This record gives sequence, structure tokens and C-alpha cells, in this order.
Amino acid sequence: MKTLAIVSRKGGVGKSTLTMNLAAVSDHSAILDTDPQASCADWSDRRGYLQPPVITVPAGRVRVALRQQNSSYCFIDTQPSAEASLIEIAQVSDLCIIVLRPGQLELDALGATLAAIRAANAKAVFCINQAHPQANLNELIDGLEQHYSVGPVLRSRADYPAAVAEGKAVIEWNPSGKAASEIFAYWDWLKEKAIND
Repeated sequence: MKTLAIVSRKGGVGKSTLTMNLAAVSDHSAILDTDPQASCADWSDRRGYLQPPVITVPAGRVRVALRQQNSSYCFIDTQPSAEASLIEIAQVSDLCIIVLRPGQLELDALGATLAAIRAANAKAVFCINQAHPQANLNELIDGLEQHYSVGPVLRSRADYPAAVAEGKAVIEWNPSGKAASEIFAYWDWLKEKAIND
């Protein structure tokens, strides 16, 4: 099993939505929801019995919860503010996906996330999320790649909130849409460049 933690010390960057959609696009996956807001768990409630399963677990119990999983991939949705729990989760993960929304406040907060990942000595990549559809991000990507690799950019798309409201992923809500295409591209990049590296 490969364990992927979706991380950022900044709230509001779309960690939970990314977690839901990556778990849905991957094969034989589960989600551990450690965020007290329980957004992934709420989404799962709307899905009914559809995969992937979502297990709510306190951050301090992640190590135990992982031993009880038998999926191919386990995605961990993390809370934004708790540095100690982020370090602990990063240490037990095969890969941390650092979620960054383009914006000055998000860039200002990035140092705290990078410090936690380095303290855990964890492997990491970036996911630029919720980017404006026409934004040129070459300069941002060049700067980020001095730290970790950057995957295909995920743009701000109306399909994300619409799908979440119905308990679906974008690949289920609008399989031929741009959001679905971008999620597939990011997942394919993760498998090729990061997970199996």
C-alpha cells in the first residue's frame, strides 16, 4: 500500500477536495480524514456506499489506522494548523503532496509547511491548486521546483463544488470536463514521477 498525505499549513487551499478526487481517480483506495472539519467524511456520507471508504481518525491514531488498511492507496487529509501532527503523518507517509493555491497569503504561509516536511525528512511534491484558468504560472513553478517537483496544474473549475455537493468526484460528475482531465493528468504524473520513483 502507498500512503499519500495531502498537506498544507494554510487552510482554504483545497486539500479535502483534492483528497476526494485523487482517491476517486485511483484504483482501490481509502481516505483517512484527520481534519476536525471532516469534509471528506461529509462527502462520503453523501456518496452512500460508493468507494472509496472514508475513515475519520485523530491525527495521533494514523499509524494504527494505516495498519488496518488493505487498499492499494491510502490518502490522508490533514488539518492545516497542527505542526506536530503534520510531522507525524509525514513520517508515516510514502509521499506528501503539498497543496498550494497561487496567491501571496498562500506563499507567505508556505515556509511553515516546508519546515514541517523537512523536519519529518519526508518525500514531497507540489500540487498547484485552484489556479485561475488563464494564469501564467511559469515563474511560480520555477521557484517551487527549487524545493520539490511540481505536477500538472489544477485550475479553478465549477465542476469541483458541484461534484462535492452531490457526493461525487469530478470524474463522475463530468467525465469529459476540464477538471476531470486535469485530475487524471495529475494522478498519471504522480504515478509515473513520484509514487513509483
